[in-house]
Amino acid sequence: MEYINNELHLGPKKKNLKSLTANYMRPIYVYDLDFIRMRFAAMSQALKNVRIFYAMKANPNPEVLRCLKEAGSGADVVSLGEIKRALENGFSPADIVYSGVGKTRHEITEALKLDIYQINVESLPELERIGQIAKEMGKKAAIALRLNPDIDIKTHPYIATGLRDNKFGMELSLVPELIRCLKSYAGSLELVGVSLHLGSQMLEFEGYKEALERLKKVFIALQKEFSSLQRFDFGGGLGIYYDRLDLAKEEAILKEYAEITLSSLQELNCDLQSEPGRWLLGHAGVLLTQVQYVKKTSEKTFVIVDAGMNHLIRPSLYEAEHLILPLDKKSEEGVFDIVGPICESSDFFAKDRKIAKVKEGDFLAVMDAGAYGYSMASSYNLQELPLEICI
Repeated sequence: MEYINNELHLGPKKKNLKSLTANYMRPIYVYDLDFIRMRFAAMSQALKNVRIFYAMKANPNPEVLRCLKEAGSGADVVSLGEIKRALENGFSPADIVYSGVGKTRHEITEALKLDIYQINVESLPELERIGQIAKEMGKKAAIALRLNPDIDIKTHPYIATGLRDNKFGMELSLVPELIRCLKSYAGSLELVGVSLHLGSQMLEFEGYKEALERLKKVFIALQKEFSSLQRFDFGGGLGIYYDRLDLAKEEAILKEYAEITLSSLQELNCDLQSEPGRWLLGHAGVLLTQVQYVKKTSEKTFVIVDAGMNHLIRPSLYEAEHLILPLDKKSEEGVFDIVGPICESSDFFAKDRKIAKVKEGDFLAVMDAGAYGYSMASSYNLQELPLEICI
């Protein structure tokens, strides 16, 4: 972002945000497609010969999906709804990896009818269910085992997924039982991959490197049992900075991540897959919101805006701190709580935040809201959902 003539502009082509508020009715998510293309190209270049499956849960906006499909991405999905959205926007079944811990019989049946590329299996009961359904349908399901290496990557506990007390994946001690199940459904299940995902917002890689080494040994052992095993899915989770914009530093982190991944896995001589979301989309989106009131009490000054936790829940849920900037540059600053209209004390975007002094009617941009913003929004309090605009 950058101020030009005292107005906030977004992205590599410096697009004016204030112009989007001319007929403002309610909060607006704005996504910069040029930025998304730029980030996808950077990741593709760093992760050479890795097939990228964009994690749709981060942002399933149709224009965003079409942009990524045109750039060469596949789709990582976690529901039948996401499968349908992917197909509606140009992805083929051969582009889709199906993840998620709670796949229903109906969802599995529909996925098998479509012959999607790969189902990432999260539990032994799920593996048995897929085997039974595939057998009844006369199908052979291409599956990958999501294995849990019990590694801590030092992130917020709500977005950590690689520890033994998480609901995601399967402990390595379960591998013998998984082998038995795979062999008992040999005509209906084809083991094509091993999958890993440690969590989100990963900015240092000591734990990640250890996890790769652990799973590499398991992969080699499994390949001796199943010659069909040819894919290693190392997941996503690469983080971004929310407290500042430092794209050069983030690209350096991407380079380090890629070097660790490719050097650790090169001896496997297999197909590599990744499932990024936030790194591609986070900085590409902003949430525009209008100041309704500036309310002073004996303790605080509240800036009350028309967007809330129902539109962007990350500050309330994850204690996330998004940069918040006025669309018109201002010289005076103050310390404020920036809060929304929802009837919950947890409805805030920032507390005791030093930002530019604003007045009723001014517009603010909540930055870095392109991932896990609109996709997690709700109509709580029967508030309307935000608009979405791609530029």
